[in-house]
Amino acid sequence: MSRTSAERSSVLNLIITPISFFILGAGIVTAVFLPIASPFLSSVPLIITKEPPVFEKRVNDIFINKKVEELPATNELIEVPPQEIPAQGERYGQLTIQSAGIDAQLFYGDSNQELSQGVGTYAGAYIPGAGRTILLAGHNNTDFHTLGEVQIGDIVSINTSYGQYKYKIIDTRLTTDTDETAYDFSRTDENLIMYTCYPFDTLGLTPQRYFVYAEYISGPRLELVY
Repeated sequence: MSRTSAERSSVLNLIITPISFFILGAGIVTAVFLPIASPFLSSVPLIITKEPPVFEKRVNDIFINKKVEELPATNELIEVPPQEIPAQGERYGQLTIQSAGIDAQLFYGDSNQELSQGVGTYAGAYIPGAGRTILLAGHNNTDFHTLGEVQIGDIVSINTSYGQYKYKIIDTRLTTDTDETAYDFSRTDENLIMYTCYPFDTLGLTPQRYFVYAEYISGPRLELVY
């Protein structure tokens, strides 16, 4: 081998060898630390984003094909077919409070699955039209982030798969998450209660709850729902 060839080979070795070790080392580091880092990396978009996260739809929707103008809005008694009564996890309506910029999908149930996609209905209470207490929950950093902006007298609209409902806000209340006096399921009149964690800008569960109370104005009454 000539001197020139030997010099070239030496130079190539000086370049290739460190690169090879770097690639090998990076591969080892990635294999060892990626499984540990993955949970933290996956949460970064939720921390830095300015918009509410979008979750994949995973539940049955019995409201999606309903036209609002075709939904009954009277206070009369109506018969509702079984397929219109929501089951756990189903979306059955849309909740709107224009004064607070709230426009959210309404689900039956208040587990993480329902609340990750919209406003949840506590299954231990009732649904609109049943003539009893309706208890709705929403996350304070998504659908109910502006719940504190509502005023006494504002209108809450709930369009369900079986009718249109309106309620008028009559009171608000800040209390603890253990305060059982914040709701009354024994009432025999239709009334709406909405609540969320407080403060509104806090991530995760907090020991405080913000409640909004509304009275029934209009909407069909359901026959033999429960």
